[in-house]
Amino acid sequence: MNTTNTISKIIESSIERAKECNEFPDFGSKKIIVEKPKNKSFGNWSTNIALTLSKELKKNPLEIAEIIKSNINNSSIIETVEIIPPGFINFRLSNSFRSDLINQILMEKEYYGSNKSGKNKKVQLEFVSVNPTGPVHVGHARGAIVGSCLAKVLSYSGFDVHKEYYVNDAGNQIDLYISSIKSKIYENFNQSFPFPKDGYKGENIEIIGEKVIKELQINESNLTKIDDKKIRDTAIDLTLNVIKKDLIDLGIEYDNWFYESSLFTNKTIESIEKILNKQNLLYEQDGAKWFRSSSFFTDEDVVINRSDDDGHTYFFSDMAYHYDKFKIRNFETVINIFGADHHSHVNRLKSAISSFQIDVDKLKVLLTQIVHFKNEEKVQKFSKRSGNIYTVRDLISMVGKDVCRFNFLNRSLDSQQEFDLELATKESSENPVYYVQYAYARISSIIDSFDEKTDDVNLSILENDFEKNLIDTLDFFPEVILESTLKLQTHNITQYAIELAKDFQIFYENCRVISENKELTQARIKLVLACRIVLKNTLDIMGVSAPERM
Repeated sequence: MNTTNTISKIIESSIERAKECNEFPDFGSKKIIVEKPKNKSFGNWSTNIALTLSKELKKNPLEIAEIIKSNINNSSIIETVEIIPPGFINFRLSNSFRSDLINQILMEKEYYGSNKSGKNKKVQLEFVSVNPTGPVHVGHARGAIVGSCLAKVLSYSGFDVHKEYYVNDAGNQIDLYISSIKSKIYENFNQSFPFPKDGYKGENIEIIGEKVIKELQINESNLTKIDDKKIRDTAIDLTLNVIKKDLIDLGIEYDNWFYESSLFTNKTIESIEKILNKQNLLYEQDGAKWFRSSSFFTDEDVVINRSDDDGHTYFFSDMAYHYDKFKIRNFETVINIFGADHHSHVNRLKSAISSFQIDVDKLKVLLTQIVHFKNEEKVQKFSKRSGNIYTVRDLISMVGKDVCRFNFLNRSLDSQQEFDLELATKESSENPVYYVQYAYARISSIIDSFDEKTDDVNLSILENDFEKNLIDTLDFFPEVILESTLKLQTHNITQYAIELAKDFQIFYENCRVISENKELTQARIKLVLACRIVLKNTLDIMGVSAPERM
C-alpha cells in the first residue's frame, strides 16, 4: 500500500469514529483524495475532505477538519496533523516512517514503486504504426517513445501489456511506394517505367530499389519477368527491417507486428461486413458503400468502399483491426497512440466498436501534438514525400538515444513541444538528462568509495531537513507510477527524475555523506543506496541508461 492510501485509511477510520460518537451523521462513504502540497512548508501530504463534506454536513470546513483531526488515533507514520484555512488537513510524516521506508526500498529494490492496480488485465498498446514506405520520421519518435514508456508503466502497475505495431501493407500508399521503387529499379538498367504522380522521392527509394535488385537477383534479362508481388513483398520486408532496427536503437521493441493484409487473408473484413449488414449499418450511395457512423459518435457517415475497383478504405481496415483486437484476441483494454492529424478518426473508431457491441470506454486514444525541432534558433521543416526529412536514425546520431527518450517524455502528449537540438548536446546542468544521469553517476561513486557493512544502522538519526526532504521525495515515487497509470501519461516520470536528482544534489551539498562519525556515515550511505535504487527504477521505466561513470 502506498502512503496516500495509508493516510486515506487513517482519515476514513477517523470519520467512522466521529460517526460512532455522533459528531458526524451517517452519510455513507466518500472518496478521500490525498495529494502532495505544492508548497513543501505545508507538510508531506494534504486532503481537502473537510471542504468536500462541508456542503453535505452544513458545517464550517474548519470545524469538520478539527473533528477529523481529534479522531485520528496515534499513528506511527504521522508526526503532526495541521489544519490550514479554509479547511485543508496537512500531514507530516514521522522519522520512524522514514526509517522504515529506506529499509523497504532496500528490500524491494527494482520492485519498489510497483503496484497491482492492473490486476493482470490484458491490455493492447498500439503505437507508431507508420506506413512501411520509408524510415521512421522524427515526427513519429514522440509517440514511439511515449508508447514504450507507457508500456513499462502499465506493466509496473500489474497489467498484462501487449505492444503492437500495425503494418499498413495494403492500400494506395503502398501501391505508390512500390511503383516509385519499381521506377528506380528500371532506371538502374536504363529502362523506362513511369514514375507515379505523387510518388515517393529521396535517397531511401534508391537504396531500397538497389536492395530489391540484389535480393531478387534482378538483371537486364529477367527484369520484366520478375513477379510484381515478389517486388512488393521484398520491398516491404526490407523497409520494415530498417524501421525495426531504428526503433530498437531507440529502445523500442514490440510483442507483435500485425499486418493489415492479414485482415483480408483471414476474412476478418468479410466477417464484419456481414455483421454490419445484418444490423443495417451499411448502405450504398453515389457508387460507394457507407457505414452509418452517425448512429453513434459522428455527425456524418463514413465511406468504407469507394468503388469495387478501389477496394476498402483505410477506415474499414481499421474497423476490422479493432474487431480483431476486442472480439478475436479478447483484449480488455485497447490503447492507441495516434498523431494529432487523427483527431477526427477517434469518434469514427468509437462508432466502429460500438457497432460491435463493445463498451466504448475500453478504447483509449492518445493524440501526440506537433514537435518543432530547433537548431541554432532555426526551426527545422520536414517532408517525407519530398525526401527532405530527419529520420530517427539522424536524430539518434545527433543527440543519442537517452537524450531522445528523455526529451520526448518530458512534456505531456497534448501539448506542442520544441526540441532544442543544441541544448540536447550540452554536457551541463542545463540539459536535464545530463543532470539526472550525472546525479546517478555521483551516487554510484559515493557508494563505490564505501566498503563497510551497513546492516544494523540507526536510521532515526537522519533528521535534518535535507535528509528528510530527500526521503520524502523517495516516498513519492509509487504515487508517480500510479498517477501515470491512471492518467496514461509519462511526463510526470521525467519531472520526478529531475526533482529527485535536484533533491539529492541539495542533500549532497549540505550533508557530508562519509565522515568521521561512523554511525551517521552508515545511515547516510543507506539513504544514498535507497536513492540509487529509486533513480535507477525511474530511468529504467523511461528507457534511459543509468551510467555509473560520466
